[in-house]
Amino acid sequence: MFLNPFKKRHEETTLNIETITNYTHFLELPLKFVACWDWYREPKCEREVMMNYLYLAVVLFALTSLPATLLTHLLTEWEDVMSSLDKLADGLPLLASLAIVTYFAMRKRQLYNLTDFINGRFRCHSARGLTNMTMLNSYRAARNFAYFYTACTLFSVAMYVISPVIAHLWTKQPLQGWIYLDATTTAAIVCAFLKQCVGQAIVGLAVGQLGVLFATHAILLCGQIEMACCGLRNARCSALLAAGVRHAALAASHHHTHLLDDELHTYSYNVSEMKESRYHYDRPVANFRGHKTEFDIYSAEYDAGTCRALAECARTLQTAGECRAQFQALASPLLALRVVQVTLYLCTLLYAATEVTSQITIQTFNRKLWCCQALVNEGTSCLQKFDMVTVEYLAAVALDIFVYCYFGNQIIIQAERVRGAVYGSGWQAMGARPRRLVLGLLLASGRGAALRAGNFLPMDLHTFLVIIKTSFSYYTLLVNVNEK
Repeated sequence: MFLNPFKKRHEETTLNIETITNYTHFLELPLKFVACWDWYREPKCEREVMMNYLYLAVVLFALTSLPATLLTHLLTEWEDVMSSLDKLADGLPLLASLAIVTYFAMRKRQLYNLTDFINGRFRCHSARGLTNMTMLNSYRAARNFAYFYTACTLFSVAMYVISPVIAHLWTKQPLQGWIYLDATTTAAIVCAFLKQCVGQAIVGLAVGQLGVLFATHAILLCGQIEMACCGLRNARCSALLAAGVRHAALAASHHHTHLLDDELHTYSYNVSEMKESRYHYDRPVANFRGHKTEFDIYSAEYDAGTCRALAECARTLQTAGECRAQFQALASPLLALRVVQVTLYLCTLLYAATEVTSQITIQTFNRKLWCCQALVNEGTSCLQKFDMVTVEYLAAVALDIFVYCYFGNQIIIQAERVRGAVYGSGWQAMGARPRRLVLGLLLASGRGAALRAGNFLPMDLHTFLVIIKTSFSYYTLLVNVNEK
């Protein structure tokens, strides 16, 4: 059977899907594994309460044991700060994960309120207008990112834990890593390996799920702002459709032929469609097919409906603003913690890699001074080792903080597009009262929408560059101090 290339293909639409009632269900299971979400959210008996507290105690014990083991190792083999800087850097993610789990253990009710607010107040369908959209693409983007990022986190943890064991079995050399230094028997090595597996899995999930929580809420928040923008651009059209004008007649009007082109590159996640929708803000419309084919877009009889449409858009924007404020109050201290931890981690990793390369180069020079060619070859291999360490560790840590800055920047970009949507609402055809509402929306849309770490540092791409520059500045400071 041959496909006809000239046959018009059926385009799948998302406008008439069932209303999404749970946007965050994919977050619950990973958060439960790290005790940031109770296994029994609403315990009905004492046994369920005890299970929640017991699991939290086990997770906190696993997270506390790793820094305690590292501290014991540092105290027994301490020389100075510079020589132990790589091991001190290993403790930063451990302390960060312990702080994250402890923080969410005390603020679970605030996390529950945030997810309930999203699931209960976010609208799945846009206002019924000439172009329509749903939150389906935003929901899918948030869900797919959560699955992908969690899988990458678990893969990284598995490689971090298994790599020393594979190297030991392959080369017959002693196990590398501070956690295996005191293990001399097979039983002790197995216990240390299991402890490493459980502890690092919890550490990776705790740190990784904070990034997933930030990114998914940013995607859903952008999707809700896009819904409001679509409603603003269709405010006059919504009034016309509510008054009985047919969608086909409205689409054929020369006043709105440019609307879909204007929205083509406006949205990051959702997609607007110039098709008739059966829903108006999640409410099914009984008689959605109008009967009027002739209309005057400048008529004052549509001003009342336009005011109602603008008020609905304002309520949608208010919902998005309340969600941003709630997430800001919940995640702001943890964002500040992550910025500080990543900044220190980047500079210490770079310094440790440089020190290892310098020591290897000096040993090579003393060993092969008689052969200049051998020295050049060995120096090249040292440089390759330095590059390998830098690329593997520094790039992974930089990518982690880039997730926060990128999705925080997406919120800022989408919030700035609200003004363009208000201006494109067809205010030229409105009366005096709707125009006053448009002016109020323009003034209100000028407020900042950035998510801030510690309520002062905006999470955007400029902050990402600042973190990289600050880390390198600290690195040069450590090198200068060590040389003196």
